[in-house]
Amino acid sequence: MFSGLFLAIEQLGDPRIRSVIIRSVLISAVIFIALVVAIGWALSGTSLFGIEWLDQGVAFLGGSAAFVIGLFIFPALTGLIISFMLEEIARAVEARHFPELSDAREEPVMEMVANAARFAGITIVLNLLVFILVVPVLLITIVLIPLIPFVFYALNGYLLGREYFEFAAVRRLEPAAGRALRWRHKTRIFMCGIVIAVLMTIPFVNWLMPVVAAAYMVHVFEHARRRAEAI
Repeated sequence: MFSGLFLAIEQLGDPRIRSVIIRSVLISAVIFIALVVAIGWALSGTSLFGIEWLDQGVAFLGGSAAFVIGLFIFPALTGLIISFMLEEIARAVEARHFPELSDAREEPVMEMVANAARFAGITIVLNLLVFILVVPVLLITIVLIPLIPFVFYALNGYLLGREYFEFAAVRRLEPAAGRALRWRHKTRIFMCGIVIAVLMTIPFVNWLMPVVAAAYMVHVFEHARRRAEAI
């Protein structure tokens, strides 16, 4: 299970992978700076109290808060940018580790949009349900508080494992065949998803995890597909 992960991490030095990382960080940095400057500018031009020193204090605190919040969302923003470059990552992995493969299946634009929208929607809804329904119950029952991380990792492990595997699968198989392959290897894919979810909660490491996760699942998919073909 971990061999593919180690190969994915090892390939971070690949110029093609490094190019994706650099571009995503630069784009994220530009968006981050633009947002902080825009918020600071908007607050500086707003007079809430009509008292200059008090309004300046509010503007300073608001700008500082925007900067701090931005630091927390920066990895998520970088991950979002990288999600548009997953195909480049998959091609780099295949070129190094699976050079015998033919060109990947051309995924229709509407199919890509539908997959991305489904992933975003399911992720948001299920995580909201965890916080709205599960977390309050666990908080009320003090004894169960230690279970909160396990609920979080189990949920996101399922989501991340499924979506990254299907990203790799639809490049080579029709959607239905990809889902059938995922179902046959659901336990392994779930465990791989949990590994990804855990690593995504580690500061700084999480910046690179969308790249690692995409590369990792290409290895997992190819292993699963070749086992299925050998049967």
